[in-house]
Amino acid sequence: MLISFPAVATAQDGYWPEGKTFCVTLTYDDGLPSHLEHALPQLKAAAFKGTFFWLGEEVHRWSQDDLDQVREAGHELAGHTIFHPCPRKFDWVKAGNASEDYNDERMAKELDKNLANQINNGVEQGTATFAYPCGCTYIDEDKHSYVPLVKERFFAARSTRNGIEVPGNGNIDLFDVKTIAGDQHDLAFQLAQVDAAKEANGWLVFMFHGVGGDHLAISADDHREILRALQEDDSVWVATFQEAAAWVKSKQENANAKQDNAEPGTPDSATKVK
Repeated sequence: MLISFPAVATAQDGYWPEGKTFCVTLTYDDGLPSHLEHALPQLKAAAFKGTFFWLGEEVHRWSQDDLDQVREAGHELAGHTIFHPCPRKFDWVKAGNASEDYNDERMAKELDKNLANQINNGVEQGTATFAYPCGCTYIDEDKHSYVPLVKERFFAARSTRNGIEVPGNGNIDLFDVKTIAGDQHDLAFQLAQVDAAKEANGWLVFMFHGVGGDHLAISADDHREILRALQEDDSVWVATFQEAAAWVKSKQENANAKQDNAEPGTPDSATKVK
């Protein structure tokens, strides 16, 4: 089963580094025990680096030794707030920690603490990335966006919007990057998304929670098979979220600068980069 994308173009030839055809990013949310037990060993065996969006005060939070293990293995540590605010409609959301319970001041303080945690664990200032808990980008009773607060502090952010990013369709919003959830379909579906990304020269961001355990889990065997399929494809660039976002940002800035500098009437000025 393939996701259908309206009017999908393909990225221009040579978009990805080292002649690669497409990009895949492996992301893991919430800092779960199963990441340490299953995901890390499988990533090591495949020689891939992942991005781990971890929390601060949650019940599943990692110890400092756990964080050191992830960082020293070369993976990206990234932000996911401290208390994981999600809409009040979910019955598992702790009282006082719903998205509607936050105002700008509270969210700003939490993002600042989350960012400080990243920097204290070796993330370079100005490069930290973020994932919106539950994909929710609003706060307070009026449900206004807190994306501006994220943009002030982080380099890029992953949403939970379903899909594959295709540079050929125009500029990618690096604070609303699409994803494919690893737990919502079977292995055949997940592998089909890899094929779809390859065909479109796109950027596929997998979102995993539990791996072989914990909540919203993909089985350890299916996770291993996804990594194996990527290992066997020489045309894929497997990059962390920060690496891929930095590459896309550079390409978009260069393309936009070229367009801005093009003189009227030249071929470059005929088609505006969106």
